[in-house]
Amino acid sequence: GVIGASIALDLSRRGHRVCVVDRLGGAGQGSTSYSSGICRMFYSIQDSVNFSWEGYQYFKHWEDHVRVRDPRGHARLRECGGMVLHSASTDAWVKQMMPLLSAAGIPFDVWDLPKLEQKFGKESPFRMDLSSFAPPKRIDDDAFGTPNPNLDTRVTGALFVEQSGYVSDPNLAVLNLQLAAEATGNAEFLCGSAVTKILRDASDERVQGLELANGTTVSAPVVVNVGGPHSSHITKMAFSGKAARLNDMTLTTKALRQEVAYVSAPEGMHGADSAKERDEAGGKVTLPMMADTDTGIYFRPEVGGKILMGTTEPECDHPLEFVDDPDSVNPSLTDNHTNYMWRLALRLPEVQLPGASDTQGIVACYDVTEDWVPIYDKSLLGGYYMAIGTSGNQFKNAGVAGALMGKLIERTESDKSWDSDAGWEFSLEKTGNRVNAGIFSRKRSALNTTASVLG
Repeated sequence: GVIGASIALDLSRRGHRVCVVDRLGGAGQGSTSYSSGICRMFYSIQDSVNFSWEGYQYFKHWEDHVRVRDPRGHARLRECGGMVLHSASTDAWVKQMMPLLSAAGIPFDVWDLPKLEQKFGKESPFRMDLSSFAPPKRIDDDAFGTPNPNLDTRVTGALFVEQSGYVSDPNLAVLNLQLAAEATGNAEFLCGSAVTKILRDASDERVQGLELANGTTVSAPVVVNVGGPHSSHITKMAFSGKAARLNDMTLTTKALRQEVAYVSAPEGMHGADSAKERDEAGGKVTLPMMADTDTGIYFRPEVGGKILMGTTEPECDHPLEFVDDPDSVNPSLTDNHTNYMWRLALRLPEVQLPGASDTQGIVACYDVTEDWVPIYDKSLLGGYYMAIGTSGNQFKNAGVAGALMGKLIERTESDKSWDSDAGWEFSLEKTGNRVNAGIFSRKRSALNTTASVLG
């Protein structure tokens, strides 16, 4: 996926030989290919905000990062802007975010209700209904679509970050990274090869490589788990048998089944890439990416005149569907898909919901930890590293995640006196910020986040 390919690129550029092993037929064909590709900085803690702002710079200057010409083209960041509606139900989260964005140096605007009405209300080209529908409800609830009389019945404003957007072809981003890694002469991608065993030395204290389903082996002093929704199965391989004593992880990763829905955008809305293109789009306007926790969904424009949407995991969508085997999930759309569309229609009343025979959507799995913050770390098993729990909200961070993991691996393997568990800060070269890498530790206590895809 995008995280594994990014790590492969960073390590290969550092001069290390890298072999990427994947059981599927090509890079990026797993959960990355189903990613919503959203690039935003709305997070609950400072280090996550800093990390995503750095990641944004990679995608904003993607061709400069890739450095090689790809005949298939390059992934494009489409800057449509990002918005969080401010209401009684989101007040605490919005007020928590504003100083975090300021500290990271991220420009943003705070709009009061009149300004929001002017830009997005019923008299604007978007014709949004700015009622407050919190808490989110499912369509079989008698109160669905009714503003809560115990709260302010309208949103009070919005937090808007112009430098937000999406990558509409996540798989192409992976292919770009693969080509760049191979161009170094240090990387090979071994696809169509399932890993069946992580090889260890006689003491069971250090990895030696991989055994594949076809009986061949790959010798390597370093193995990195970037298995996405399958990461927990790789964790079991690594810490099987006598190596179980070396598993000191306080968090786990689990595969979570998710659905994403698509509908046609109302007439007059446009998926332009920039303000300039919006001005040249014949009067059409671009829908922003929006985190709408009042209705319990996120949504963004999609190329082809579509709107993509998914859940922000509100209480009404619980229990969440965690699965042991990501390959056995029900691939069919369920009433979750229908609920997301109807909740979007509360906010955008002019959306034409499709009939049962015209529904569009995808089913895939996230890979999440208990606090929805990834694990980017080493382990007590020598040479075994993890970049896991990343699905759902780390696509945007692929570039910087590769840099962090490259630094961690190279320093740990070359300097035996250095112990990353003692704490370390990672310098973010594109924004000048820093990140306390301890937030990604395998041994951390669960962080105080939204405990949802919003992080």
